[in-house]
Amino acid sequence: MRSAYLFLILSTSLTAQTPVLLKAQRVGHVLVLRNVFLNGTGPFRMMIDTGNASSLIRPEVTRRLRVRTAYAVDQVTTAGVRRLPVVVLDQVTTGALTERTVEAIVGDVRLEGVDGVLGQSWLLRHDYLLDYRNHRVVIDGVPPEHGLSVALHSADGRPSVAATVDRGPAELVLDSGASAVVLFQCKGRASQQATLFTNGDSVGAGEISIRIALPGDQERHMRAVCVNSLQGGPGLLPASAFSAVFVSSRDGLVRLTR
Repeated sequence: MRSAYLFLILSTSLTAQTPVLLKAQRVGHVLVLRNVFLNGTGPFRMMIDTGNASSLIRPEVTRRLRVRTAYAVDQVTTAGVRRLPVVVLDQVTTGALTERTVEAIVGDVRLEGVDGVLGQSWLLRHDYLLDYRNHRVVIDGVPPEHGLSVALHSADGRPSVAATVDRGPAELVLDSGASAVVLFQCKGRASQQATLFTNGDSVGAGEISIRIALPGDQERHMRAVCVNSLQGGPGLLPASAFSAVFVSSRDGLVRLTR
């Protein structure tokens, strides 16, 4: 998901800091933090979504926090564009880490049992490791010793990488909220029909098999979902396809461990 919000990141946000280790629960293909405090209230359960340019909280959480709408943004998904209210959280605290002035869209979350999403309005201020094997998130730690290192790109504030798909160039957003590779504008290639669900929306799609390769890596066969959306844009690469994903905005680096 993308919002039209443009992030202003202070230079001090990306300076080296003490690593913070956060225990996480793995629910399907996503990681969930269970002890997140919003404006001093909680704990809340928040899933990590690197593919969401903003963060997001449910309407009932907004009412509990008694925060007012600050403005509205266009939320762009594969299903279309929706105008949604936005609040600005004074504090978001996870473990020893407290972030201030965090944007959060007010809307539905498809994953049951969570109160919201921590997206790039929270993540972009730090280097971060999503460790699926050990069920943890490490903020401002060091990259894994082993893995494939590729250049970090940005797609509307979301981390993306260059790739080849069926031996053609492609840009893919590294999306911890996606369960499969998602491609756009590939009409006629689907072998069977499917439905792609997003927060509050769904869109018709088709399943296909693709050959995908990242820079410096061998070509692999993967299942993909094909969506013929007017929104287009870069495709999505599920972070959970790897055992660990490290993203460094400071060094412009992504390290992927299989």
